[in-house]
Amino acid sequence: MIGDGKYVLVVDDIETMRLVLTEVLAQEGFTVVQVGDGVQALGEMQQRHFDAVVTDDHMPCLDGLDLIRQSQMAWPEVPVILFSGIEWDTSGPPEVRQAFAWVRKSSDPGVLLSMLALAVGQGVEWKSQHAMERVGA
Repeated sequence: MIGDGKYVLVVDDIETMRLVLTEVLAQEGFTVVQVGDGVQALGEMQQRHFDAVVTDDHMPCLDGLDLIRQSQMAWPEVPVILFSGIEWDTSGPPEVRQAFAWVRKSSDPGVLLSMLALAVGQGVEWKSQHAMERVGA
């Protein structure tokens, strides 16, 4: 199992999406905490260590792009994967470039699992090797 007890924070305002992601990740051995917006996500990140974060972009209170910006300032070692239905590219907002990867929601779940495996496998060193992957476009 690729998760092997790694902690992942799933952030999405759509409950069914959170539940589906949680089930997929749990089957691969990840320990998943799920929240509905960026404010809740930052609160969880203050309470415990996460090996990776998977976030949607459009959410109430604090969207995914703001979450990426704020989490990278406070926890630069935690890779954040933007899991979005929107078409992004590297010329988009700076927050998109700060993400470890961008994966389209319409992608096969294996794509997200592959990006997570890379993210948690690289740990603290990921920043120096980072090149945003645009996956599932």
